[in-house]
Amino acid sequence: MKKKLLIILLFCYTFTNAQVEFEKGYFISNDGKKTQCFIRNLDWMNTPTNFKYKIQLADSEIKTESIETAQEFSIDSECKYKRFKVKIDRASDDQKEATGKRNPQWMEETLFLKVLVEGDATLYSYTDANQNKFFYSTQTVPVEELVRVTYLKDGESAGYIRQLSNDVKSAKITDKDVNNLNYKKSDLIKYFTKYNNIQPATGENEATKASKKLLFIKVTPGLSFASVSAKNSANSSLNVDFDNKMVFKIGAEVEYVFPFNKNKWSLFANPMYQKYESEKNYIYYSTSAMENPETPYNAKIDYSSVQLPVGIRHYMFLNQNSKIFINALYSFEISGSSKISYTNMTPGSIAKGDFESHSDTNFAFGLGYNFKSKFSVEARFNTKKELMDYQTYSAKYNAVDFIVGYTIF
Repeated sequence: MKKKLLIILLFCYTFTNAQVEFEKGYFISNDGKKTQCFIRNLDWMNTPTNFKYKIQLADSEIKTESIETAQEFSIDSECKYKRFKVKIDRASDDQKEATGKRNPQWMEETLFLKVLVEGDATLYSYTDANQNKFFYSTQTVPVEELVRVTYLKDGESAGYIRQLSNDVKSAKITDKDVNNLNYKKSDLIKYFTKYNNIQPATGENEATKASKKLLFIKVTPGLSFASVSAKNSANSSLNVDFDNKMVFKIGAEVEYVFPFNKNKWSLFANPMYQKYESEKNYIYYSTSAMENPETPYNAKIDYSSVQLPVGIRHYMFLNQNSKIFINALYSFEISGSSKISYTNMTPGSIAKGDFESHSDTNFAFGLGYNFKSKFSVEARFNTKKELMDYQTYSAKYNAVDFIVGYTIF
């Protein structure tokens, strides 16, 4: 099992890295030289401090530029970053709630800022693990942070409203437009786009990203090909392998797609109901002189459960409409029961025995295809799951699932 898991993880790692593309772009070095190249597009969640590139797409050599060596870089129709020396408020909201400070705690730093909308007034963003900041500049105002300070429990100093009222306001923008403006990426993009009276490629692309749907709800019927192997270390007459059977499953899936790395990663939960029933007649052959040499048995199993697989998914885009994906999941048992009954079928015998318990958790790995984020099919491979909780008695449930998904929201 460990060997299979290692192979799957290596496959996932290799395939994932293969999906990180080098895309056409450029960078401007410190001496002002503009270099056309192909930049590795990581769709950065946090603002980068360096980037990797190739001069020609077929080149094997991968080079690196950093904030120390490049003053600007851009990936065509995707993103643009410019280097500035700016004052930034690094104090976290938690610190301000503790101190009650209403004013920014300025630090001067050299940063890459992402261009969101470019025009007479330009909007930028900076993101790290703790903060999401916005900056702006105009023809008369150098780059500075749009100020919003949260302090104490409910206090907020919305300095950005005053900044925009003074520096980024025109006849077509009303006081209501400014005063109702939230410190959010999508709202600020719309505001700066309206002010510039244009629809810049960067602004349009960033607005599309900001409003892109990230939450999906699906119905997920499916079929499992399942079998059970029961073993008793204290009584080998109870060892039985139940036949592989087709089991119908029904469920739903909630998926959240992370808004970074080109929407290639998601987290999902997929509760499903299933019921496995089987019956097996078999002969137990004994070598003991104290037992019948051949004893007929009848074994029945009844297993039903509501499972809750929770996992992470990685998409690999084939084109605009099609993508394949891989999953890694951990499956919990919300409710369920398993019962295996034995009957000695020897004429005149009344011997019977039952084993009842609740099943255990298990891991699963899936491979699938998604079309237009609407339809999907998946093959899911489960690790063996223990159905019994006895010291000497074990029943391993083994299943491969084939699941169809249809997005309803």
